[in-house]
Parts: sequence; C-alpha cells; structure tokens
Amino acid sequence: MKLFNHIKLLPVFALLLTALPATPQGKGKGGGDNDPDRVVAGAALPAGWAVRVDRDANNSAKVSEAAGVMHFVMGAAGSFYNSTWTKTGDYKYSARVTQVKAPTHPTSYGIMVGGKDLTAPNQTYTYFLVRAAGEYFISNREGATTATQVNWTAHPAVAKAGADGKQANVLGVQVAGADVIFSVNGTEVKRLPKAGLHVDGIVGVRIGHNFDVDVDQISR
Repeated sequence: MKLFNHIKLLPVFALLLTALPATPQGKGKGGGDNDPDRVVAGAALPAGWAVRVDRDANNSAKVSEAAGVMHFVMGAAGSFYNSTWTKTGDYKYSARVTQVKAPTHPTSYGIMVGGKDLTAPNQTYTYFLVRAAGEYFISNREGATTATQVNWTAHPAVAKAGADGKQANVLGVQVAGADVIFSVNGTEVKRLPKAGLHVDGIVGVRIGHNFDVDVDQISR
C-alpha cells in the first residue's frame, strides 16, 4: 500500500489547458447554470502530478498532502494522475475517497484506470464513481465523449453521505483475466468484460466539480 509517499506540494503546478464537454457531474459549462465552477485560488498540485480538467483551467484545483492524505479543493471537474503510475495485465488498484462536506450540487468522485494519451484530444480511460445517495457509476472516456457502461445504480455496499455531508468509500478495480471487477468497501458491485473497457495504462483519481475530497489508502 502506497500513500503518495514523499510527495511535496509545489508552490504552483501548471494545469493542462484542454477543455472537454462535461461528464456525468453536470451538463453545460460549470456543471449547470445554477452551480458554476468555483474559482480556486492558488491552484497547485504535488510534484509529478497532472490534471486533465473538463472545462476552464482557471477554475481548477488545489491539492495538498498531510500524513498520507491528499486533500482536493475542486473548481472544475478533472482527472488527476502521475504518469509513473501505470498498470497492465492482471492487477488491483484501490483508494479510499472521502467527501469532506456536502457539495453545492449533486456530483461524484472516484478512481480512474487505463489512462492513455491524457494530454491529447484522443485521451482514453475508464472511471468508477460514487455519489452521496449511495450509488455507483462506470464509464469510458474516449476523446471528447463518454460511453456509460453502468448508469447510476444503488448498492448497499456504497456508504451514503451522513447528515453532516461526509461520505467515505474504498473503491477498487481488479483486472482478472478477461474480467474487470469493481468493488466498494471490499464488496463486488459489478463485473464487466475487460474487452469493453480501458484498463491498461495510467491509474489515478477522478473528482467532480466544486468538491472538497480526501484521498488516501492508495493500493496499487
């Protein structure tokens, strides 16, 4: 288990500027007219990390690290990754993602696998998300489009947000032969054919807009 060991926050880290259409976190610019992306002052990332934001990079993210916990203050939604974190063949990857407080708009967060060409228009990856209502979602990113594999589905393994807005879940992806197993808190919630997903490549995290999220217990 590795918890972003020895990563130090840079004063400023350049964010990738490519803008893409919104993912399931919302529709239109900023996740909807009623909940625009907030502007995050002092946007920064840990050394060696990058983010592919969905919309305006000026409303990006600030990420800090303390005691093995990464804290994300989000503006625009984005996928965060370290290009050295690559996985192929059979593997397991998991992380605990914690919604620190209730978001201003129903949105989601989780992990990503199989990232390729993440700085290019033809980027691809598969992402696995949860949201406050106790539901999970699986989709492929393919260039400027997304291809839903499992639409929002309630499952008892997914811990719901509490009255204080907090929600914590361990999300896992296991590639085993021709299958990909998606789990939440150690319970399998879905099994899909590997052939229909993007699993060989970079692994990272995927976080919706206007969120405050902690990520820890990384196992890769």
